[in-house]
Amino acid sequence: MERFVYSIVIFGEQITLIDSGVKGSQARIFDYIQKQGRSIEEIKLLILSHSHPDHIGSARRIQVATGCRILAHAGERTWIEHIEAQNAARPVPGFFELVEASVSVDGLLEDGARLDLQHGLSLTCLHTPGHSKGSVSVLIPEEKVLFTGDCIPVARDIPNYDDFKDMRRSLARLKEFRDLAVMLSSWAEPVCDKAGMAEAIQKGENYLAALDAAVKKHYAHDAAGMECCRNVLAELGLPPIFALPMVHKAFLSHAG
Repeated sequence: MERFVYSIVIFGEQITLIDSGVKGSQARIFDYIQKQGRSIEEIKLLILSHSHPDHIGSARRIQVATGCRILAHAGERTWIEHIEAQNAARPVPGFFELVEASVSVDGLLEDGARLDLQHGLSLTCLHTPGHSKGSVSVLIPEEKVLFTGDCIPVARDIPNYDDFKDMRRSLARLKEFRDLAVMLSSWAEPVCDKAGMAEAIQKGENYLAALDAAVKKHYAHDAAGMECCRNVLAELGLPPIFALPMVHKAFLSHAG
């Protein structure tokens, strides 16, 4: 399965990156920066929205090439610094084809933390767990831009989250940001109108609600094994290939 995510490049007096993409993506990122007349040595900061392999895959190469600092939420640090532990706890097909190496985290992001990049340009970290326990979104208040990472589920995509309830709460929090010019995510094209932003979040909520109803139906009176997972997928018409341990784990988070 081909995988990609968007890496966000912020050009200021220095360069800040959000997410590094899959293994080998540093070449494309560096090429883009150089085509803008800038140098990769200007990359001073790499923010990792969370620890999953398609987001940290090139982080080590970027750090070695530029000497940049890497920031992430405390909830993601262990899996960024020890990718073998991540693969053991959350096996993903082709894991080591997506991420090259572990990388050290230089500083931790807390909810509400403000990073002043230069005069008139700052970032605000928002802890938006659910997809993973330490997932963060990043607000650029001066530009009215919000990067949501993998916080908003995509209808009919693989149900891939750590905690259903946290994900619902994070979506509700994103709704509070009504004065945005652009909403960016790891997968979708930029959304530049308020109606489109609201629709994207609402579709994510609707998908979670449909999953929740099917999970409660098929997991309620069963032993909660992989057969339950396959039944949920079948009811919603989702591909049987989605029947993976991490999807079963996501469904188990609906309990209570």
